[in-house]
Amino acid sequence: MALPWALAVLSLLPLLNAQSSSCVNFTVPITNASLDQISGKWFFVASAYRSSELKEWVSAYQSAFFYLYSNYTEDKIFMREYSTINDQCVYNSSHLNIQRENGTLSGYADKPVVTPEQMRQFHEQVICMGMDKSEIVYVDETKDQCGPLHKQHDEERKKGKDPKSPKEGGK
Repeated sequence: MALPWALAVLSLLPLLNAQSSSCVNFTVPITNASLDQISGKWFFVASAYRSSELKEWVSAYQSAFFYLYSNYTEDKIFMREYSTINDQCVYNSSHLNIQRENGTLSGYADKPVVTPEQMRQFHEQVICMGMDKSEIVYVDETKDQCGPLHKQHDEERKKGKDPKSPKEGGK
């Protein structure tokens, strides 16, 4: 599942050129410090797509969260993703190569529910990018079906059965 997420994010890159000059530029340089900031647990809250195919695809997601862990020496971000899709838990682990020269970040939250101010900012950015609020797909943390698998993986990590995975922490 990480590949489709990465492709979805990459498919939005051309929109950066089309944005209004009043849109906030969220691009930040990728440094070890910024990698530390994004490490930890993140929750998928909402997304907006112009493409009806992508919107249909992401509409099957009821809930999703993932962990990011950076490896500075290999310039990789390791990811463990837990998604509830059509009432089924789907687990995936993968990695993304870091391109430090062309840093971009997506909007996710470190809690499953965002504040009204955070949602207002998201809505403003969607509108600024020339999209409509009706194009936003929201997910619902209460529909998460991955709790048991996530708990099992945590217990295995704590027992040292998976030495390659970093210990939980951070966000």
